[in-house]
Amino acid sequence: MIEHRSGGHITLLFSIDKTPRLPRSQGSLGAGFTIHHGVIINARLIKEDHHSAEPQAGSQPEGKQAHAKNAEVHLTVTDAQGEAVENPSLYLDLIEGCREATLLRPHEGLEAEINVECPLSQGFGMSAAGLMAMGNVLHQLTGRGRLNQYYKIAHRIERQHGAGLGDVLGASVGGIELRLQPGAPGWPGQAVSFSAEIPVLLVWDDGGAKHTSDYIDNPEWQRSITRAGLSCMEALRVGEWERGRWKDLLQQSQLFAQQSGMMDEAVRAQLHGKVATTLVELGLQGHLAVRLCMLGTSVAVLPRNLEDVPGIEEYERLGKLLQAAGRGVLLTGVAPVTTTHQKLRDQED
Repeated sequence: MIEHRSGGHITLLFSIDKTPRLPRSQGSLGAGFTIHHGVIINARLIKEDHHSAEPQAGSQPEGKQAHAKNAEVHLTVTDAQGEAVENPSLYLDLIEGCREATLLRPHEGLEAEINVECPLSQGFGMSAAGLMAMGNVLHQLTGRGRLNQYYKIAHRIERQHGAGLGDVLGASVGGIELRLQPGAPGWPGQAVSFSAEIPVLLVWDDGGAKHTSDYIDNPEWQRSITRAGLSCMEALRVGEWERGRWKDLLQQSQLFAQQSGMMDEAVRAQLHGKVATTLVELGLQGHLAVRLCMLGTSVAVLPRNLEDVPGIEEYERLGKLLQAAGRGVLLTGVAPVTTTHQKLRDQED
């Protein structure tokens, strides 16, 4: 039995590129960050008897190839409220993708307990986290292939489910990232990131879950999002992507929320306003900023200055007040930059 956790990913601004025919080339430019909380998987590989799945001589007509039955897969998925998720198709599709890529053999099955730590459909990247966690688990259990192969499959499955555009790419580099080229990690997707060990308070409206496909499959939203996203990316692309760009990211993400039309939706505006008002009540408005998480009905409370970060107790005070007002809250933090992205690029070369 092994355990692996992959952190969620939050996008602050983005554009949409669904024009390429191949899902591996689809995705988004944009910027965001990876968080500590995500999806935890405990799993073990189950190997069935090779010979039991092999056909008996003469059982198949000559010239036709028999197909062995795949070993069974047993998944238990639990959401952030401790309730069972009845449809594990996202994970089953990734497992099937690994079988098709011969990374998992027909006689190999899987038993896995999957625990989702953040609310679903709130812009916290739980689909990407789950797919990447499952890819890591299979890679560790089988020892086959390279990790980038599993991440490419994860990106493709997420696109097929309409669950995200750039979350797998963003989470593959960790930290605070800028996605420079859309697509799967390694190639064609490209992203850079920098480290910032800062607390993040996530706040959401329990009744306002939004599925990503509601926006990225809508032509009007595609146009407004992409227009705003490309404009913001022009500003962020200039210069080196390092800690000194944090204030630029806060500025451009605010512009994106306004110019894309996201801030015009009443439920988002109400949530954003409530958090901002509570910050004023606590006298923290000069130290903490509120930014929309794309594409949920949620916000992230972030420090305005990476060199002057409020203490954890200030985030906890804010969280308690917002929770008392009926909002969901989770105190997490930005995850470290990973070495995975450079490894993926080296493997592609």
